[in-house]
Amino acid sequence: MRAKGTFQFYNLCMASLRYLAKPFECEKIVLGSRFIAVALPLEQKEDLTSCLETIKTRYPKATHYPYGARVGAFEARSDDGEPSRSSGYPILTLLQQCQVDELLLCVVRYFGGTKLGLPRLTRTYREVALEAINQADWAEKIEETAVRISLPYAAYERLSRSWTEKEGTIENIIYGISVTLTLVGNDKLIRQTLITLPEAIVLEHTSRVGKRRLSR
Repeated sequence: MRAKGTFQFYNLCMASLRYLAKPFECEKIVLGSRFIAVALPLEQKEDLTSCLETIKTRYPKATHYPYGARVGAFEARSDDGEPSRSSGYPILTLLQQCQVDELLLCVVRYFGGTKLGLPRLTRTYREVALEAINQADWAEKIEETAVRISLPYAAYERLSRSWTEKEGTIENIIYGISVTLTLVGNDKLIRQTLITLPEAIVLEHTSRVGKRRLSR
């Protein structure tokens, strides 16, 4: 029988590309050493240094900050002073196997005074990183429509009551003589909604790539 974490790992690895829905942290203590996995979204490789600095500010004076990172074809890893290929390599390998992208996964270590030995050290880094992957919230990328509209307040009130139960969001609301806002979601759904709002004036209609959170 597989352990629970291993079962989740294989389920995730069989899926298509996944993207971190929000930052996530988890912690494990082994022989007095604290291992803290910190997962952060990384939308472009140029942000890697600043993301690492954010982690170091949050967890100052740690003994090591090994990590793995992926952004499209770009990949990076570091053992940050741990034995070669003991930490950064297994973290990056998990990111590859689990098909997660646009992500920095750093496992912060505060040394507790007892050496773990290379096999256990490598296993611990992998287990903590895997726990973060299993427990974090993930999303998939989807194509969505964004329609900027202007409409009277009465029509806005009707929209607010009906739109809350549908898949989509209302963004960038500006209140003036009329209400200006952006409807974001499925193109067909938005078109159907606009039919019920004859007072609405369409200002802009665009397509973009968004993220939809995946159920566990």
